[in-house]
Amino acid sequence: MSRLHATLVVTTIFDPVLLDDYCENFRRHGHLEDVDVIVVPDRKTPEAAFCLCAELTRKGLRVACPPIEEQERYLARLGLDTAFIPYNSDNRRNVGFLMAYESGSDFLISIDDDNYCREEEDYFAGHAVVCEEASKQRVVESKTGYFNICSLLEQERPGPLYARGFPYAPRHTEEAPEIVERIVPVHVNAGLWLIDPDADAITWLVVKPRVAGFRGPSLTLGPKTWSPINTQNTALRRETIPSYYYIRMGYPIVGMPIDRYGDIFSGYFAQACVKQLGGFCRMGTPLAEHKRNSRNYIQEATNEWGGLQALEDLLPWLVSEQFDGTSYIEVYRSLSHALEDAVERQNGSFWNEITRGFFHQMGYRMRVWLKACERIARAGG
Repeated sequence: MSRLHATLVVTTIFDPVLLDDYCENFRRHGHLEDVDVIVVPDRKTPEAAFCLCAELTRKGLRVACPPIEEQERYLARLGLDTAFIPYNSDNRRNVGFLMAYESGSDFLISIDDDNYCREEEDYFAGHAVVCEEASKQRVVESKTGYFNICSLLEQERPGPLYARGFPYAPRHTEEAPEIVERIVPVHVNAGLWLIDPDADAITWLVVKPRVAGFRGPSLTLGPKTWSPINTQNTALRRETIPSYYYIRMGYPIVGMPIDRYGDIFSGYFAQACVKQLGGFCRMGTPLAEHKRNSRNYIQEATNEWGGLQALEDLLPWLVSEQFDGTSYIEVYRSLSHALEDAVERQNGSFWNEITRGFFHQMGYRMRVWLKACERIARAGG
């Protein structure tokens, strides 16, 4: 069997010093030749980031850090207007996702610039589970239809903790999880976080959680059970990438910009495609040490409010809907059209023409993204 190859993608406006740890982890566990790294800089990214990438390449880790002009040429070659992926936004990671898809790597690893790998854990091998045709997994089904992945974490202070994007309606409800061992194909692997969990801003304002350890073991979501998936420490097998478009944020809804839920929407949409095509999503290892910078949680809570309300209304539709197609590209396209129909059936004070316009724009952009993916596929990428 040939060696597996991964592409790790991160976007940053800082000096990505965390890549030193990844370089040493891959070297320590024998995967330095198995990984390409794509750092997607933005207009605010300092020159130090380019220097670090060059230094890591000299150390043996292949790191690409394409300047803005190179990114623009790349998008144009795929038929995308440069405005499709906005500047000064974490939406820039989409450039790296397309490059990873075109590279032909067996799987994509997406991280944020504050996700540090742990020295003792084989980070590459932990995520490579997405490339196995099938493997023995502990598969969980929840009575509520949602599984609280934060129950796998040990907190420094006791209290309820849910991941950002977990709907509020099933929170604080007995999930009564049933776990059985099965041989299943894992298409997405979502690693969890130590130190600072990926909770929503409301949780940070009220609880200020901190993770001391991993309770484990890793679990795989059953066909009827869902959980939010983000872009932090998450891996996907190559054919899944077209369903993982990072949704564009910043649209004004009910007087405020909707933000910080682009990865949550993309994670749920990819998860819907995975389930439709008979795949599974695994949650747990490898772990990342999430070392957050200082944040304005009141502002973040304001920006998250629109995404929170939209998800609360749309998830019941998403988890019960069936989409057409036998490939990720086909199912994702079907989902994009069905989403536009679904928002027209939503009622309530939150759902006005502006809100529906955001989701119509979202569906359109999902299909534009697919055209770029199809162009890559036709070219043999």
